[in-house]
Amino acid sequence: MDAKQISTYVSDIIEDIKNNGDKAVFKYLKKFDNVDLSKRGYRVSQKVIDDAVKRIPKLLKNVIKSSYSNILAYHKYERSQIKKRWNYVKNGLKIGQFYTPVESTGIYVPGGRFSYPSTVIMTAVPAMAAGVKRIVMVTPPKNMNDTVLFSAKLCGIKEIYCIGGVMAVGALAYGTKTLKKVDMIAGPGNAYVNEAKRQVFGRVGIDSLAGPTEVAIIADKDVPADYVVADIMAQAEHDPLAKTYLLCEAAEKISEIKKLLPKEALKQLKTELCSLNKAVGIVNNIAPEHLELLVKNYQVLLKSVKNAGAIFVGYQTPTASGDYWAGPSHVLPTNGSAKFSSGLSVMTFLKRSAHIEMSKNNKKAYKTIADFAQAESMQYHKKSAEVRYLIPSFFANRKGRTADI
Repeated sequence: MDAKQISTYVSDIIEDIKNNGDKAVFKYLKKFDNVDLSKRGYRVSQKVIDDAVKRIPKLLKNVIKSSYSNILAYHKYERSQIKKRWNYVKNGLKIGQFYTPVESTGIYVPGGRFSYPSTVIMTAVPAMAAGVKRIVMVTPPKNMNDTVLFSAKLCGIKEIYCIGGVMAVGALAYGTKTLKKVDMIAGPGNAYVNEAKRQVFGRVGIDSLAGPTEVAIIADKDVPADYVVADIMAQAEHDPLAKTYLLCEAAEKISEIKKLLPKEALKQLKTELCSLNKAVGIVNNIAPEHLELLVKNYQVLLKSVKNAGAIFVGYQTPTASGDYWAGPSHVLPTNGSAKFSSGLSVMTFLKRSAHIEMSKNNKKAYKTIADFAQAESMQYHKKSAEVRYLIPSFFANRKGRTADI
């Protein structure tokens, strides 16, 4: 399908969910996932979750817990660095701002070619650290495996629904008898999920519209070729549409790397022979989701990087460290959107409100407001300032309906 066809297709499904709720959900579960949940329902029971947790080997549990611990620590620290409230007083005016978390969010965990328990943690933990009270998880039935359920329980998620794709986004945005609507939807998905998120934006908030994954690697002449090959392959295996870029100062190194890559990975790779300084300029234009600085003297280059979702610094830091373990969320801006947006974080789930408090005796300020309103011919805006310092009995002394000014 082209973009226009996808838009119409998605719109029809969302409208069906909006109008028919669970009935439509069950219909699409049968159509797309070949499962009939009309009798059992699509909310995952606590028993199913508990049984999944029991089946997880202890070693795997410890691996997931280690990742969870790092990610939680990072986002708790991030939250501690964001001032909950600030204000200052100037000329009788008290102004400032404060942050409050959204009350509920749905996290979308994709289940395409692979299962992603890591995405459960990478989306839920920032919301937890922000203070979101209700976190709902949706994921396709085929992705409802033990590791995904264990990761969800680890994050304290009590509402889990085995629905995916457009119908999941529609149900989260409009609600059904089974699934109460949320205020925000976060998490990556395919082109159909992204289009669905785009269409429901405004009804609910969304984090971003993340496309196929990508990595740009700036490599010097001394980097071990195996490191670069492994990192290119790691990105390419996500999706045939994944993009990889290699910018290197040595033609021999590029040749060595390309010889080690399979043909399919080469189709997804773009290479450029250039100086390291020029490479940074090219990367700033690409604005990649992931940037690896596989160079010895990375400090100088790092200062010039302006556009990248996440930056992995030095020979010893593969993108996979951010995918699973390091701390920052792996849900990052793609398709050049790192020029104007950021990765999923605590800030994604916080709302900022301004605080304004005027002093009763601030006549000069009220006069300025009134004069500005007059310049825009907004007479009641003007009066709302004047009534506070000039003629406070203006409305009180009028009988009946206030006449137009």
